[in-house]
Amino acid sequence: MTAQPQPKFEPLTPLESERQLRWVLNQLTRAQADLRDARDEEVAAKHVFERTKRRALLSGDCPKVTRGGHTTADRDAWVDEQSATQRETYELAEAKRRAAEDHLRTLRDQSMVMATLAKSVHQAYQMSGVDR
Repeated sequence: MTAQPQPKFEPLTPLESERQLRWVLNQLTRAQADLRDARDEEVAAKHVFERTKRRALLSGDCPKVTRGGHTTADRDAWVDEQSATQRETYELAEAKRRAAEDHLRTLRDQSMVMATLAKSVHQAYQMSGVDR
């Protein structure tokens, strides 16, 4: 079994820490916009899905529930079949929104770590008398 090479870390400078903070700020802004767009897509997809379901339910082709005839399960299965594509689109939009939320949370966590590291680097440089 061969040993895995260890990652090489360069010392962090105040300039590099500021660069990283700017990077994460840009990523946070982008992730917030992505989340906003994903929410809009999800809401739009939900409305299309629900509208399609209502239209199917009120359609003249929809099986009518009668004693000895079609059951509510038959009707519901028919309506579900008519709106299956829109339901899938809605569920995918919901999953995209959740992924966008997870991404934003991850970036926030990373930004907290980067801010802590930046503070530590700045303190170390101040104590050593070097400003950059």
